[in-house]
Amino acid sequence: MTFTYGYEIASPNGQLGHVIPPPLLGKKISVSSAANTNRWIFYGTRKEIVDWIRQHPDIVLENAVFAGGRPTTYHTHTEIVIDLLQMPDAEQSYYDYFKSFVVSDYATERVKVEIRPRVESKDQSIITLCRVIVASGTRLGDVVDELEREWAHPAASYYQQAVDTFNDNPGPVHIISTDAPMAVHVDHS
Repeated sequence: MTFTYGYEIASPNGQLGHVIPPPLLGKKISVSSAANTNRWIFYGTRKEIVDWIRQHPDIVLENAVFAGGRPTTYHTHTEIVIDLLQMPDAEQSYYDYFKSFVVSDYATERVKVEIRPRVESKDQSIITLCRVIVASGTRLGDVVDELEREWAHPAASYYQQAVDTFNDNPGPVHIISTDAPMAVHVDHS
């Protein structure tokens, strides 16, 4: 599989979606939980993905629901999630396939990186190798060093992911930046 990036259009049966790369890449990657642009994805090695981000440092990650300002309800997160996910690779050799059950290979292992709005109900059900949370409006150039550092940590093997799934452990979460709460509600009961 070659390096691929773009918006992932989900298939109706829940399998991997079709990737639509934008014909003219602008200054923003807009994701929205209320539209067809709910996920921006990369398929490739971690190095390929970090190199692409370094070549596009001025692109801003934006939660499109809040592009016009603050949210109308305070029950919705404004942050954006960057998930590093394990991806089965049909082109890898049998040796690499079995080796990946024990240890992860940073240089050759293909992964999926998913950029989407933060939605608690979805976040809890996705098992990740690494989750990074950033505020809407963050530039890729501002987070690339942190992403590279977090992704360079030894990744969980398929075995460890199975143990994490069994124990309902969603994986490591690293918060780079978030929006401050707009209000604090204290219950005096």
